[in-house]
Amino acid sequence: MKLNNANESNPVSEQKKRQMRKDIANLFGEILETLGIDTKSDPNSKDTPRRVAKMYVDEIFAGRFDAPPKITVFPNTKHVDQLIVTGPLTVKSLCSHHMMPIVGQAWIGYLPKDNLLGLSKFPRVLDWFCRRPQIQEELTQQTADYLNDLLQPSGLAVFIKAQHFCQSHRGVNESADSVMQTQVLLGSLREVASLKAEFLSLVNSK
Repeated sequence: MKLNNANESNPVSEQKKRQMRKDIANLFGEILETLGIDTKSDPNSKDTPRRVAKMYVDEIFAGRFDAPPKITVFPNTKHVDQLIVTGPLTVKSLCSHHMMPIVGQAWIGYLPKDNLLGLSKFPRVLDWFCRRPQIQEELTQQTADYLNDLLQPSGLAVFIKAQHFCQSHRGVNESADSVMQTQVLLGSLREVASLKAEFLSLVNSK
């Protein structure tokens, strides 16, 4: 398989996915055995390597191996020119440094020009980028760039607030209340102070 950065997409066939599940199950079984965990007679761990392999390929890393979601934009026939904001949307990803969960919320706003996007498509795009090893800064930027290219709006913003288990469950063992906040502002939402303030006011009101 071609090697690339942890948060990049590299769609593969179902045949390749089957081989990946098999290889991962074998390798993860070796990890558990190295840790002294009995995967042969312990009923709770017996099928764990297979379950983990399926989880990695088909669920939490699926954004690396699946094509992006099919997205259709609609013409802005009524010439809507007011800020549109959706959120909070669910953020569930995995830190690429320690493979620990990132859990939080996201808000997406845009000032339309010629195109509009169906409401359900925003979480689909966000989830596709979440389902791969990530760092929050790049997750925010990737989501913003993708939607900006898709919609070509006057302005677009993505705001993410999330808890990092690599901070709360290891290392410094920081409080679970500690969160990281990131934002990417493009176009008029970056350049026009009143629009930026409106977006952030709507985010903070939730």
